[in-house]
Amino acid sequence: MATEARVAVEGIGLRKVYGLDTPFPVEVLQGVDVRVTAGEFVAIVGQSGSGKTTLLNLLGALDRPTAGRVILDGRDTAELGDDDLADLRNRAVGFVFQFHYLLPEFTCLENALMPLKIRQGAASREDVERVTALLARVGLGDQLRKRPSQMSGGQQQRAAVIRALAAQPRLVLADEPTGNLDVRAGQEVFDMMREMTRETGVAFVMVTHDEQLADAADRIIHVELGRVHEHEHILKGEG
Repeated sequence: MATEARVAVEGIGLRKVYGLDTPFPVEVLQGVDVRVTAGEFVAIVGQSGSGKTTLLNLLGALDRPTAGRVILDGRDTAELGDDDLADLRNRAVGFVFQFHYLLPEFTCLENALMPLKIRQGAASREDVERVTALLARVGLGDQLRKRPSQMSGGQQQRAAVIRALAAQPRLVLADEPTGNLDVRAGQEVFDMMREMTRETGVAFVMVTHDEQLADAADRIIHVELGRVHEHEHILKGEG
């Protein structure tokens, strides 16, 4: 009998209203339910202003919902104070943004190790070996000692993805991770994220405007007028 996949994050009845103390509050999300399991690659799509990034921020505990619950790595975030919430977020979630945000004064390897240095004060030898192997796995083995200014845009974004994976999170949230790249580099970064999902079992949730990339995800969450509609895919060559 097959075991059910571990739930990385679940949003239950999520509402988000901005400007509650103003005459004209804006309800961005209206009772949204979302569940993402380990090893799943999910794309969030929708028009600008539809609430895609708001949903991503709630799932990653960067913001709190006006109503509803977020269960992140088995913890109800509503029950956590700010310090405990920050600790959970740092342990359970990796983030990839449209711009890589690599620190210019540090090397590729040092940037990738940064989450571990922030959490632990220093990276262990085992951590360094593991992250070095991940960087080599995505074609950055010869870039370890280079600074971001010496790397291409695609290389920088691949390093940013490995940085998100360095602390072995349950969930990686990516907000338009290919938006600043050309088509070829964007496809390479997307393919790499898909491959890392399969290899590590981490759950990936990606906001994107690229319909072709979204169609290659396991599932699409379409955000429209504060609600979600979901579509599953059977990828070619899989099942």
